[in-house]
Amino acid sequence: MKKFLFLGAIALIAGGCSQKPATNTTTTTTPASSPAAKASPAAGAPKNEKKAPSTNPVPADWVRMYDDVKGYEFMVPQGTDHKSQTVDNVDVYMASVPKPYELGVMVVAFKDKTLTKDDLIKRAENVLKSLGEKDIKMDAPKELSDDYSLVTFTSTGEDGKPGKGKILVATDVTDNYIMFVGGDADKFASNEKTIDEIWGSFGMYSGGFSGNS
Repeated sequence: MKKFLFLGAIALIAGGCSQKPATNTTTTTTPASSPAAKASPAAGAPKNEKKAPSTNPVPADWVRMYDDVKGYEFMVPQGTDHKSQTVDNVDVYMASVPKPYELGVMVVAFKDKTLTKDDLIKRAENVLKSLGEKDIKMDAPKELSDDYSLVTFTSTGEDGKPGKGKILVATDVTDNYIMFVGGDADKFASNEKTIDEIWGSFGMYSGGFSGNS
C-alpha cells in the first residue's frame, strides 16, 4: 500500500462539495492526541511535543489544513507534500508524509444525509479495492462518539507489499468525511503514534451528527 496515490475511484463515494482544504502556513507543535475521539476539533494551538518510545518520534512541527466554508480541519506534519482537488463534486485531499514516516494521507469530504458511519466504512473499503488493494481486512469498528468511528485495516498493494493503516469516518448530518492514514505494514508499529496524531487532529466545526463536536 506504500504511500497513497489516490487519484481514481473517488466517484464511488458520490456526493457534492466544492471547497478544497486550504493551508495555514503557520506551523505549530504537535496536536493533542485524538481530539476526534473527544468529539472536539483541533484548534491549531501549540501543544507539547510527544515522543514515541523506540519508534519514530512524533513530528514537532505541524501544518493546519482547513476548510472554513465546509467546516472541518486536520493537521499534517510540516514538510508533507500535498494537493487537493474536486472529483465528481467530492473534495479530495491527498498527501505523502516524508521520511522516516513515509505515510499516505487522504481525506474525502462529500454530502449525503442518508449515510451512517457503517456505510462510510463500507465505502472506504470500496475505495481501497478500486485503488488496487487486495486481501483487505478490517478490524471491528471502534465507535469513538456518535460522530466518529475508527477502523484499523490491512491490505496488499499492487506491488505485493502488505500495508496497514487506520480509517476515521465522521458524519455531520449532511456532510461526510473519510480519512485514510497508512503505509507499509512493516513500518506501522514505528509510525502508529504519528498516525494517531494525524487522524486524531480531525475536527468538525458545526457540531456533528450529535451536535456536540
